[in-house]
Amino acid sequence: MAPPGRRERPFSSGRFSGLLLATLVLQLSSFSDACEAPPTFEAMELIGKPKPYYEVGERVDYKCKKGYFYIPPLATHSICDRNHTWLPVSDEGCYREMCPHIQDPLNGEAIFANGSYEFGSELHFICNEGYYLIGKDILYCELKDTVAIWSDKPPLCEKVLCTPPPKIKNGKHTFSEVEVFEYLDAVTYSCDPAPGPDPFSLIGESMIYCGNNSTWSHAAPECKVVKCRFPVVENGKQISGFGKKFYYKATVMFECDKGYYLNGSDKIVCESNSTWDPPVPKCLKVLPPSSTKSPTLSHSVSTSPTTKSPTSSASGPRPTYKPPVSNYPGYPKPDEGILNSLDDWVIALIVIVIVVAVAVICVALYRFLQGRKKKGKADGGPEYATYQMKSTAPAEQRG
Repeated sequence: MAPPGRRERPFSSGRFSGLLLATLVLQLSSFSDACEAPPTFEAMELIGKPKPYYEVGERVDYKCKKGYFYIPPLATHSICDRNHTWLPVSDEGCYREMCPHIQDPLNGEAIFANGSYEFGSELHFICNEGYYLIGKDILYCELKDTVAIWSDKPPLCEKVLCTPPPKIKNGKHTFSEVEVFEYLDAVTYSCDPAPGPDPFSLIGESMIYCGNNSTWSHAAPECKVVKCRFPVVENGKQISGFGKKFYYKATVMFECDKGYYLNGSDKIVCESNSTWDPPVPKCLKVLPPSSTKSPTLSHSVSTSPTTKSPTSSASGPRPTYKPPVSNYPGYPKPDEGILNSLDDWVIALIVIVIVVAVAVICVALYRFLQGRKKKGKADGGPEYATYQMKSTAPAEQRG
């Protein structure tokens, strides 16, 4: 009997833990004799509801998923084996549904981007040269319910045809009687004779052809009188493109006279608005350099009077001729010496200084020589007397 003041518990915690452990052992022993969930596949699915585990010898069946169809003889079922694994099974027997075959369009070609008709693939269409596509250029194989169908109808390739080209004022084109032109059919435009002294010029492409999308390759040209003013360049001359009148696309080139340089382009063209492009250049005089700074030669300066500097794309003046540096103030000419460029009084002063210097040198040299001569005589007197005495003594003795 329990002591007073304490109530007896109907079920102890130790007994509960033992019961739970026994249950888990029973569950594990039962699982060890079973297979886990069967494998899953991309192209097929399990028939029926999957279970957490399967007993040995139990069979499961598969079927192809939506968009796939089955081709025997590969098995579509598996069995839980004694080693608690599933017998091998594969979904290789399930194939994708395919869209109906589409042939190449007439005068065109159908290209499979994925190399098959299976759903999810694309079919591209192109037309031969001279034909254009009517319809979608790409079709998609899509799945509708369990059937694979193309996203649209196959396109067609129609021949490129053009309507007659536009007529122009003061001109005409060939084949004016034709109403329909096929691909690459061409016409040539020409201008009518002008009523005045100046002819019409054809502005634009003289020949156009029927191209893709049933359009002409270029816009129709224009016939009108184009005449530019006679180009005059002061202190310069024209070296090419001579003529009395200058019509459309006439080209003229210039060069400047000696002592001038070209400001602008040396080549101009008469354009459709009867103006020169670029504008007529100018010949500007070559200015001497400042006296405080020695002249420097740039790449555009020529040292030869007959040499012209090449045309440059750089902006700014481009001289065609610049005199040699010998022509600038302060520089002697090639045929003159340094003394010729000096003033007369400077030359006279230099001559006087030179004469005085020569005279001073001569006087100094003369005095030096005279001094040495006198000194030689003074030092040689006693020695000469002694010599005379010695030379006369033997003579007297012999006598």
